[in-house]
Amino acid sequence: MDYAVRGRIAIAADKFSEDLVVAKRRGVSSDFPFDHIIMTNIGNPHCLKQKAISWPRQVLALLQLPDELGVDHPSVHELFPSDAIERAREMKRALDGNGLGAYTHSKGAKPFREDVASFIERRDGARSGSVDVESIFLSSGASEAITMLLTALIRDSTCGCMIPIPQYPLYSATLDLLGGKKVGYYLDEDEGWGLDIDDLERSLNEAKAKGINVVCLVLINPGNPTGQVLKENEVKDVLLFCARHNLVLLADEVYQEKRAADELGLIDQDSVQLCSFHSVSKGVYGECGQRGGYVEMTGIDSDVINVLFKLAASKLCSNSTGQAMVSLMVRGPYKGDVSYDKHEKEKQAIYEGLKDRAKIMSRGLDKIAGFSCKSASGAMYCFPRIHHLPKGAIQASEELGMSPDTFYSLDLLSSTGICVVPASGFGQKQGRYGFRTTFLSKESEAVVDKIRRHYEEFCLKYT
Repeated sequence: MDYAVRGRIAIAADKFSEDLVVAKRRGVSSDFPFDHIIMTNIGNPHCLKQKAISWPRQVLALLQLPDELGVDHPSVHELFPSDAIERAREMKRALDGNGLGAYTHSKGAKPFREDVASFIERRDGARSGSVDVESIFLSSGASEAITMLLTALIRDSTCGCMIPIPQYPLYSATLDLLGGKKVGYYLDEDEGWGLDIDDLERSLNEAKAKGINVVCLVLINPGNPTGQVLKENEVKDVLLFCARHNLVLLADEVYQEKRAADELGLIDQDSVQLCSFHSVSKGVYGECGQRGGYVEMTGIDSDVINVLFKLAASKLCSNSTGQAMVSLMVRGPYKGDVSYDKHEKEKQAIYEGLKDRAKIMSRGLDKIAGFSCKSASGAMYCFPRIHHLPKGAIQASEELGMSPDTFYSLDLLSSTGICVVPASGFGQKQGRYGFRTTFLSKESEAVVDKIRRHYEEFCLKYT
């Protein structure tokens, strides 16, 4: 398996970073033309100085502390807001008084799953109690839940999974690990990375002609690495496609799939099998290290749920801190609570900062002569295209046995300290070169300028 997000470029960046630390400790100059590494290769907000939202961390701190040092300490009200204290007490009861140090139910603590069920009902405008809490599994990040579903779906090497091209390498890597077949369908870059139902049909028919038993389809929305948000009609087309061909739909961090399925009547008709994933790692929370996520399953037979439960039970349970963080993400302070206004203000500030940096990065990259970059309307990424790489660079990359955009990305890293992911790691059309970068760094303007100057020098160097 190959996982480009933490592959060759990231490994080199880690080594450079260690060398810089050693040089600084010894009080000597480094051999690099930069003094720090800018890790734009991965959606890791807190690594790039995104500030943690206060209220969830306050509750988590109280959950971690023994009662006598936390919720029952005589001075606790001087240190923590009253609604954080009360929520921590409630969550301790939800953990059967055992705290975060004990195993939970293998699907996750039931009260936390109930919070997720209520969140989904509010989000989708569904009636109370319509989401079955037993169809929700809490996981150590969305990645663990995705791997669990793929493990259950890919029976042997005849089974295939439809994945978007470009796609997030978790899917291609896990399919390789499980021995399954990757069945790619192309997103249309010229149409803002839109989705064409005819290409889905083409891809499925070609796979069937090769004897592949296609069992599921992955939809990543907002797109990763592309950063696009699909139109409502595109989402509904995918749902109808999956219902028509009896494919399980794996919806990665999607907010409208279930609502769209409900509007099409697919849920009432029991016509769609949908597994929707969400995570605390992205968006305004950005709590990647807490490793909290969930999958909610709709239209999945109860016998299958039981098999998945057995699979989850073999790992005992997901980490309890991540479970708690999921609960805090889907159910924050209520309007009127002492922390509500501050909580909403902090979230909005992070959101506006992300939106501003998305414009800076995508517009800036699009203005570089020889580049083009579609606007990022969701996720945390820009996925620019490099229209021209000098023949000398392509030849040098072939001699080194790497893709041309890997060669370019290594040169960018060693020249500027900027760590990106080569587009080849996500899959792309033949002859397309580029990379994925986040727009999380507060140095976004400087990053764009460094990339522009490097590309000009790179072209001169290898022409």
